[in-house]
Amino acid sequence: MIQTKWSAKIAIVATATIALAISLAGCSTAAPAEESIKVGYSGYTLTNPYFTGLVKGLEEGAKTQGFTLVQTNSNGDPQVQASDIANLVSQGCKYIIISPAQSDALIPAITAAVKAGAVPIAVSDTIPSSLIKFTVAMNHVTIGEQSAQGIVDFLTKKNGSAKGTVVEMQGIAGSPAGTDRTKGFNNIISKYPDIKVVATADGGFDTDKTFTAMSTILQAHPDVEAVMNANDSEALGTTKALQASKLFYPVGDQKHIFVTGNDAPAPAIASIRANEQDMTVSSNPIGIGKLVMENIAKLQAGTDVTGFVEWKGMVITPTNIDSAEVKSYGIWADLVG
Repeated sequence: MIQTKWSAKIAIVATATIALAISLAGCSTAAPAEESIKVGYSGYTLTNPYFTGLVKGLEEGAKTQGFTLVQTNSNGDPQVQASDIANLVSQGCKYIIISPAQSDALIPAITAAVKAGAVPIAVSDTIPSSLIKFTVAMNHVTIGEQSAQGIVDFLTKKNGSAKGTVVEMQGIAGSPAGTDRTKGFNNIISKYPDIKVVATADGGFDTDKTFTAMSTILQAHPDVEAVMNANDSEALGTTKALQASKLFYPVGDQKHIFVTGNDAPAPAIASIRANEQDMTVSSNPIGIGKLVMENIAKLQAGTDVTGFVEWKGMVITPTNIDSAEVKSYGIWADLVG
């Protein structure tokens, strides 16, 4: 119901704004041939370090390809993000890269952008629309499966077989990444009937929200053995909750509670090095941003790029963090100040 309400409002705003853009475009002369191609980025947050890394990759990629990058940040408001998309069109952006918070709510704005001649591209999350030219992202189902497999392996080693108790901290309700990571988690855990998911909660991809939720869960389930977190902001919240509840023991301790996350920002890397967190699935958003720009350059050169362009993740643990394989993949948190 919330998305439907937003979509109705967004349709009006997007249509009106982009109609004006089309009108103005009709009165203007063609841009000089030597003018740099404008590429817009419609993001929904910069508070999560992952998106700071993504922006860095987009900026570096734009510079390499000779594009002009125009950025917006809706601060989590889908109605503002829809307006941002319309404004990017009015500023003459030929390509519009969208990292959605509520993807369904953006469809009217995307539709209007395409009618105005812009090419929409999704990054980090999928958007359920055939109007999206291509998507560059990790496979979030795979991320969930990798995280769940880490839990299965831990419980098997600890208990002699795949059995134990688990809490799942989910991502933002309705977000494609959160939904798919939960799907991947369930794909694996459902194979092991002796692994019990004793509680689930929406951690909102947020440290404080996860801390509050996990603190409550731990009161009812102090014997939990592993926690699946939808990202590393949640993993940090979980670790803090374990510490506050006096249930924290370092990796390797017999009483240790397994904690996994995703994205590999600086706090997660520090936690893994300190033997506080067991694993993360790194996504290297700097590389993702550069890959988006490389594929836009291919479009400009006449090569058709469509569909899902997958960026492979890397499982990082205290055991392999200093390995040649991880160093080759890159620890992006070391490059984002």
